[in-house]
Amino acid sequence: MTDSTLSADELREWLEHVRDRSTARWLMIAIANEEGVDVDDLASWYDLSAGEIRDWIDALDSRPIVTIAEAEGVSFEELAAGYGLAPETIRQWFDDLESEPVDRAADVIDRYSQRDAAPVVRRTDARVEWLDYDAIEAHGWSIDDEDLFAKASDAGLSTEEYGRVLVEPGETILEAAENRNLTWPYACRGGACANCAVLVKEGDVAMPGNHVLTDEQVSGMNARLTCVGVPVTDRVRLVMNVQRLDQFEGLRLPSPLSESESTLP
Repeated sequence: MTDSTLSADELREWLEHVRDRSTARWLMIAIANEEGVDVDDLASWYDLSAGEIRDWIDALDSRPIVTIAEAEGVSFEELAAGYGLAPETIRQWFDDLESEPVDRAADVIDRYSQRDAAPVVRRTDARVEWLDYDAIEAHGWSIDDEDLFAKASDAGLSTEEYGRVLVEPGETILEAAENRNLTWPYACRGGACANCAVLVKEGDVAMPGNHVLTDEQVSGMNARLTCVGVPVTDRVRLVMNVQRLDQFEGLRLPSPLSESESTLP
């Protein structure tokens, strides 16, 4: 029997969080093996070859979170190709999830099992600097000004117009704002409308779960949805409240926030 780095109890906890039936079956095989059932017996029970079972258990022993993530549909090669990174770099990020509680690690896997998700498993906080689009218009600035955020910093803007927030590993930008008693424009919270849209001016933000923005809005405008947006870089600068732009007309939903509450305080 191969001793997995995950105990039988830990494997059972993972069993409660995985979504794919095939993953659940493989975890049940690992649990039985961990408790002393011979590989040949497992092969007979599950109509698999002993080699397949040994390969699974060896992989689980070597890199448990990566192995579970792959079983759940995370494609490290696709994620890497989308961001110009080495697949091994992304696997190492998932390896770091071993130190996290199972529910949190499972949530990350769930986010990045989607093909359009970006490879983000942060280990440090990201500093997000934001500027309200209304402030840009009020001061006669252009959204394309290279010194836009320097102007904002020197202009003595109110906290409703300009500010910074730290986004912890595993948080979306919207969650970070709310967890710090700020409010942020949103409606669906699931990446299906443009109420929480922002334009990223510096750094990058991944969107595991975007169901509404087009390739042109994402690639051409650098638009992102903060309800599912996770910082990729240590520092991000973004323009918020852009959902009123013509490019997002028809993608907005009625907001649960009143008009007076639709910006950060």
